[in-house]
Parts: sequence; structure tokens; C-alpha cells
Amino acid sequence: MSAAKIILRKLLYRTGVLGLMHRLRNRHTLTVFMFHRVLPKQSAEYQTAEKEFTFTVEGFGQCLDFIQRHYHVVSQAEVTAHLNGKKHLPACAGLITFDDGWRDTLTHALPELKKRNLPAVLFLSTEVVDLQADDWWQDVLVELLAQEGGLSSIKSALAIRQLPDESRSDELRRITATLGAMEEPQRQAILQPLVSRPPGTRQMLNRADLELLRPSITIAGHGHSHAPLSHHPHASDDLAACRAQLQAIGGEDSVLSFPHGAYAPATLQQARAAGFRVCYSSDPILVNTSISRSTQTPLGRIHIPENEWTSDAKGIAGEKLATFLFFRTIEQ
Repeated sequence: MSAAKIILRKLLYRTGVLGLMHRLRNRHTLTVFMFHRVLPKQSAEYQTAEKEFTFTVEGFGQCLDFIQRHYHVVSQAEVTAHLNGKKHLPACAGLITFDDGWRDTLTHALPELKKRNLPAVLFLSTEVVDLQADDWWQDVLVELLAQEGGLSSIKSALAIRQLPDESRSDELRRITATLGAMEEPQRQAILQPLVSRPPGTRQMLNRADLELLRPSITIAGHGHSHAPLSHHPHASDDLAACRAQLQAIGGEDSVLSFPHGAYAPATLQQARAAGFRVCYSSDPILVNTSISRSTQTPLGRIHIPENEWTSDAKGIAGEKLATFLFFRTIEQ
């Protein structure tokens, strides 16, 4: 972007023009914000975390300040009531969500939410609370795939061959789904010889942690194993296990977001058959709150990174985050 355009964007934001455009354009929308990890920048965990899905604590706080300034933040209960025709959402509604069940949602994200009295939703991959290993197998897999020869190693270990005309993303989803369908000891037996990690602290929430999230954070479903359901050989069983776990922990057992954002028409049918009535995708679109919608239609979510699209040398830049969020496609 040219220097002139950068200056113009800053001017339009600081004079309130972008904010006005947002209030007019998006008054009948719900923006669902997607976060994953929140960590102190100087921590060892941050240094090794997947940066595309990790915020610094400071950057996350700045992002929340922006959201609070430009959106009316609502709870999952309010969204569900709206979808059931029992409540109108406010103009420029926003819903804050977290994925997976990282323990830093409790230790670092929750305090920032409480400072601002903001509600949020955790889409929990319900298996993680009972896993014995400190390192989450999906994080280990990400590290393996980033290594030279890592993809070949895991394909060999799983006896997986690339299918004709299969994209790399579909191949990776199939690998993840294959591991996700396994019991944890079998997964660990495959992954541990391929990735060497020093001992660390537990990455994911446990059952005792869940109570500490309430009432600020509502717990909903994100599958059981976090395998991409569109590629899972036993997707219906995974969904049933997820819902049963949500019921056991007192979570929202009718609300689900699809792991990896992966779904197909069959996935939607399986989710509904399992009892999930409100489903979220990772499709980067704004939810239109002025239309009646099918219960089969998933709600879009916007993944927010802390990178050059949203930040400058000083941290989160309001003008960048505004153009990143305000002009997204509104569902029809």
C-alpha cells in the first residue's frame, strides 16, 4: 500500500469516517470473532506457538478495546435466543469466540475479558480435558509438519498415500482425521518417535479448569477429537461423544463449531442428528441478522491474526483492524 493510502486510511479512521461506514453498513449483522491462543510475548510458550493463531496478551487487550468500541458484544445465549426468534440482537453485534481448549484461555485471555466485563464462548474439543499428555497431539502434529520431511514421515507412519487430484489441504485433513480417530495411546506411539520435545507444562484445559471459566466464558462444542469432521471416518461417533461430554460438564450441548472449519452437507446433517442446533463455520463472512435462516446454515466467523494485516510497530492498529473487519461479505 502506498504512503498516501496509508495516511488516508489513518485519517478516515481517526476522524470517525470508517466507524460511521461500519455502523451504517453492518447495523444488521453479527460479527463472530475467532481467537485461539493468548500468551505473554516473552514466554517460552509464545516463542514456539503457531503465530498465525496466537495473540500476545497486550495485543489481545488492544483488540478487545477495539471490539468494545465498535461492536455491541453479546453472549451465546443472546445469539441462540435470536436464532429462535425470541430476541433481536443489537446493531453491529459481536460475539467473541475461542477454539480448542488451550489453557491460556483461562490464564491469559479470561483476565482481559474480565477487565472489560465481556462475555465469550469457548468451542471446546471435549477430549482434551481428559488427555494425559502435557502436549496436545495436534500441536505436536503441527510441529512435525513444519519440519523438513515431516509430512513424508507421518504419511509413512500412517501408511497414507496421496489420492488422485487430492489437494494438500485435503491430504492434511485426512492425516489429521486418521490420527483423531485413534485412541490417545496409539496416537502418542506414532507421534512421539517423530517429534522430540522437552518436558513442559500442560497445554490444554482440564476438567477442574472449566469451572474457573464460568460465568464469563460459555463452553460449547468443537468436536471431540478436533479431527476435521468432513474427513473423519466416524464423524457421527465423534459428534455424539462431544455432545455427551458437554452434557456432563454443563456446557451448551446444542452449539458447535466445526474443527478446522471443515464441513460438508453430510457434516451438517450429522451435526443436527447428534443434537447440535446452532453451528458455526470458519467461513469469513458476517452473519445477516435481518433475515430468517435455516437451522442447517452455519454462522460464519472471522479469524483475527496479530500480524501485518492488523498491526503496526506499536501493536494493534485501529485503522488496519477496521478495514480487516468492517468490509467483509454479508451473507445473503
